[in-house]
Amino acid sequence: MRDDDNASDSTIPAPRSASYRICPVCSRGFGGVPPKQRCCSTRCAAEWMRKKRPKKPARFDVIEGRATHSAHEYDLDAQGEIWGERGAYWESVADTLTARGRMSSVSVAGHGVLLRVDGNSLVVQHGFTHHPQQRIERRYTPRGRSLPERFILLPCDGAVTITALEWLARQRVSILLLDRRGNLSASFSANDSADTELELRRHLDSLQPDATIKLARYLIAKKIEGQINTAEMALISVTRVMTLTQLKNELELLNGAETIEAVRMIEARAAVAYFKLWTRLVMKWKGLGSRPVPIEWFSIGMRGSALGDSNRRATHPANALLNYAYGCLQSQVSIACAACGLDPGAGILHARRRGRPALVFDLMEPLRPMVDAEVLNFIGSQVFARADFPIGADGVVRIHPQLARVVSSLGVSSLAVAETVAHFIREARMFGNLRQGF
Repeated sequence: MRDDDNASDSTIPAPRSASYRICPVCSRGFGGVPPKQRCCSTRCAAEWMRKKRPKKPARFDVIEGRATHSAHEYDLDAQGEIWGERGAYWESVADTLTARGRMSSVSVAGHGVLLRVDGNSLVVQHGFTHHPQQRIERRYTPRGRSLPERFILLPCDGAVTITALEWLARQRVSILLLDRRGNLSASFSANDSADTELELRRHLDSLQPDATIKLARYLIAKKIEGQINTAEMALISVTRVMTLTQLKNELELLNGAETIEAVRMIEARAAVAYFKLWTRLVMKWKGLGSRPVPIEWFSIGMRGSALGDSNRRATHPANALLNYAYGCLQSQVSIACAACGLDPGAGILHARRRGRPALVFDLMEPLRPMVDAEVLNFIGSQVFARADFPIGADGVVRIHPQLARVVSSLGVSSLAVAETVAHFIREARMFGNLRQGF
């Protein structure tokens, strides 16, 4: 490329295809250079690139880690052109999983969702989450191969007709409603509950303390074993070796726990060592030049929230993904408990409070590491963007509705859930000397 001093002072315009051209920055004429050269010098080329790519206001101060939130309830600033692009991408991923039969559940999100019956077939109309977007409509025939085990209604608005509820009840398909944080808001299950629910509640309430502790040790032992299997998937490192060593030590100490508090303490120590390994794992991002992210988002980080003790108020994208996956797991365990006649409030490890499904949370413990492995594999295989994770005015991180459709499939199979519940019943019969009918 020629230097500025050697550039011609002529300003006579010339066509772009000619060998003699005009610099778009300094308006000088130049020639005798490769046809693809746009400017007369490197200085003009740098100036042209600077003007071509205007600076956009940053959403975050990456150095100091301060976040600027929108005055609205949700981070609407992210819902622009990139919001639509990311929505289209995650929509294609979710549709691909559905077409391949990867999902035992079908997630529906957006504005204008409708479930109705037409000609004895269930018609599911997906809502709109971004623009431009074409409405997706799918039909499911009775006992068809494509009929899922459950429909998950993510944050959306729309309607479900009464005939659709009757159709789903005949096909024994459940409907689950999740809120923006991944919590299970409501569910409709057509599974027949056992007639011994009250009797099972009395049996679990009448368990002796030693039997209760044995059941608690059984649940946490299965959870730690699953954490060990998930930790072994990580790359070989000193942190991985230390994590596996501590998890195995906690598993050995679990046999000597004599109280529920001791079991909970062992579980807490194992969880700290387990999630400490996650801090070594990275999250890949794109589009950081126009929409940067906080510096702590470049790694997965510990399980927790900067807004308090509750993990449900996620302030990190990885925890937001886990919350949604755990919400779907909770719905699966709730349905399995209802099918077996177990009272969801008769918990052992988790405290019993009115309206709290303590037993469901207990039975989720052995299954959480399986969900963790799915989420970790998903994070490692994707490149995310700032628009995938809007931030509310309260600082809680949400996820894109179309991304939520994909995350809802990152779980365990219904067979694994049923086996976990059946094993718990078997252990309860063994430790509690319950009737064979249980």
